[in-house]
Amino acid sequence: MNHKLYKILLTFSLIGMQIWFLYVTFQHTFFGIQLQRNEQKEWRIKSFQNEALRSDLGLQIGDRIVYVDGKDPNENKIVRKWATIEQADSVTVARNGQELVIRLNEIVQPAFDYISLFGEIICLSISFMILWKIPHSKSARLLSLVFLMIGIIFMCIPPSARGDSLAKVLISDLVMILPLVFVHFLTLFFKEKSGISLPITYFRYVYSVMLLTFIGRCIYFTPLDTYEFYIVDYRCVVLFFLCGFVLNIGMLCYVFLKYRSENSSIQAIIKLVWFALFISTVPLALLSFFPILFRGAPIVKSLYTGYFVVLFPLSFTYMIVTKQLFDIHILLRRLIYTTLISMVPSTIIVLMIALIFSKQASIENLSLSFLFILTTISILLYVLEYFVTKLDYIMFPKKFYLQLALKKIARNLRTITSFRELKDIILVDIVNTLNVYGGAIVFQYPHSIETIGEGDLNLDEIEQYLRENRLDDSKYSIFVINQNEEYACYLVTARKKTNTLLSLEERQWLSLIISYLAVSLENIYLIRKLTSKLHELASQIPNEEAGQDVVWLRKSLFELQEQERYRIAADLHDTTMQDILLVRRRLISFIENNEDQQQVIQAIKHLDLVNESLRQSCFELNPHLLQNIGLVQTIQATLDLDIGLNEYETHFQVEGSLIIESLDMDIKKHIFRIFQELMHNAKKHSNASKVMLKLTAIENFMFLFYKDNGVGLDPHALAKDKRLRTIANSGFGLEQMKSRVLHLNGHLELLSDKGSGVELTIRIPIPTQEGSTYE
Repeated sequence: MNHKLYKILLTFSLIGMQIWFLYVTFQHTFFGIQLQRNEQKEWRIKSFQNEALRSDLGLQIGDRIVYVDGKDPNENKIVRKWATIEQADSVTVARNGQELVIRLNEIVQPAFDYISLFGEIICLSISFMILWKIPHSKSARLLSLVFLMIGIIFMCIPPSARGDSLAKVLISDLVMILPLVFVHFLTLFFKEKSGISLPITYFRYVYSVMLLTFIGRCIYFTPLDTYEFYIVDYRCVVLFFLCGFVLNIGMLCYVFLKYRSENSSIQAIIKLVWFALFISTVPLALLSFFPILFRGAPIVKSLYTGYFVVLFPLSFTYMIVTKQLFDIHILLRRLIYTTLISMVPSTIIVLMIALIFSKQASIENLSLSFLFILTTISILLYVLEYFVTKLDYIMFPKKFYLQLALKKIARNLRTITSFRELKDIILVDIVNTLNVYGGAIVFQYPHSIETIGEGDLNLDEIEQYLRENRLDDSKYSIFVINQNEEYACYLVTARKKTNTLLSLEERQWLSLIISYLAVSLENIYLIRKLTSKLHELASQIPNEEAGQDVVWLRKSLFELQEQERYRIAADLHDTTMQDILLVRRRLISFIENNEDQQQVIQAIKHLDLVNESLRQSCFELNPHLLQNIGLVQTIQATLDLDIGLNEYETHFQVEGSLIIESLDMDIKKHIFRIFQELMHNAKKHSNASKVMLKLTAIENFMFLFYKDNGVGLDPHALAKDKRLRTIANSGFGLEQMKSRVLHLNGHLELLSDKGSGVELTIRIPIPTQEGSTYE
């Protein structure tokens, strides 16, 4: 309840003060005429807070104040208290024996200090945000109090400048106590974040001293002449603030020296505190308060240097709210380098100002200009990376789109597992991004070349260039991706459609693409090489107990093959065949509309042939009829489709079809694949005129007999030929059939001599009801 009452009272107090201060600010015009009383009790003009008004008012330093609003200046409470002329309509000055009457309100127009209002809004918002985010932390409450005090100081600046006593007293009190409250906050902060216990008993004594000074300032609310007291009090406030600043530094030095060997989190906190303290207090101390002590006037007004003070508690707000630290080394190094770089243009600009406005420019104005320009350029350089990143697509559109394409290609490269996938996934993007006529990726082996291309390219010509080692050609740009003893890989691009050379950005982009491709293509090559070796190993594993530990290898390879075949078949059916059917429908509509029917009919017949060929390819890849009509009927349907297309006669016999069809689907798939491989060899290599196939079930075995009257082969030479299966041409042939037979725990017998045809007998055990005889 007490906390709630405290918040209500604080809220109403802030609202009441804000209303009163706004009234004073808008009711009275700020003049900024500072006075000094000499030994003769005369009031003379000491300085002007706003030098721009000096010429407008026609006043000079040293002018004697005769009257303020027609009365003796000692009767004016603002002059008597604060040694300044505010809340006045006119002033009479004596100069060279003459008296001049200055109508202040007729010359100076009212103006509002938006800089102070902006600082007030920021600090009060942060204060309430901290209380709302972390209401139960003692250090957070003290940090909220620090921001509240700074916000009230900003609130008091406009009415204080106009001579309001309440604003003057609040500013003096809060500036004195602010460093002490911050030391108190640091003590609790270190204890909460790092477990560092620091003494806090002395705070009660210091707070007591502060309370006495606050009570003493009540004299400003009386009609007494407080000029002499105000001069001393003003310097005491500045001195107390600097002492509090030294106290902060001393405590940080103590923590650093005592805990410098502790864990890295404490060190990071101490470094952050040091950095934030330096950035926030040095401008106020060196440019405002120290000059006041030693020369009586600041180099830069505390209104401007006071903004830096907000940075110190703001850094702790970040740590308390987010519960994280940022790397101070990176931040500091970046800030130092941006400042050093900014000094060069800042110096040049200030020198140009000094040359152009040599009569009007003073050392003070040039110094302020240099600081302002240096700060502005440093901030711009510091945040340049952020804005360039956000506006990259506007400032550097070519680079932006190249980066997008690079990200897309890099993302797609992760999904590529085969060389052929590079065309649709990578080459299309490269050709479109570079706006070239075409592109190609080439694998060159010692005895063969494998090429994929996209766009308008002559692949035969490119292969000829590579065989002749012509890598520098005006027609094509050839980039080496990988090159070693086993293979070489190249990226080839045609000329740009704009008939211009590749720009520097495009070449840099290509170099990154090539570096990504080098890794991806090396992986693809290794995958293909490993797959080939695995199939070779699988075909050589004997069907004995010694080979049972690695029989899983055959099964995994066959399952991968079936999955890939199914994927390719589905892609062909869903894409190419559907496009063919769509074109066929359009051509039929042309016939119905009496177009050139003869040519359209020929095109339809050609599409039907292509469609039928694709259906056959899809069937070979994914024999769905196995589940619908069984193994025997599927083999017969396949042979029927080939009638008239092959140069040989085919005879197919079946015995024991019921037993054969009762086999497991996995066994039937393997038998069908063996049948496909046999027919493929008959078409491509046998040159036979007659082929005989027989599928029979005898006792506990199923037999597949194959015989042709073709050219035959030499089994011994075949076994020794290591080039049957290369990386560039990954066919499996006889070894693939042998691997499938061994996987089914079967036996393969080949009888052939060169010129006398081929006889092949495959025996596969039929699994019993108790369990399978194969794995």
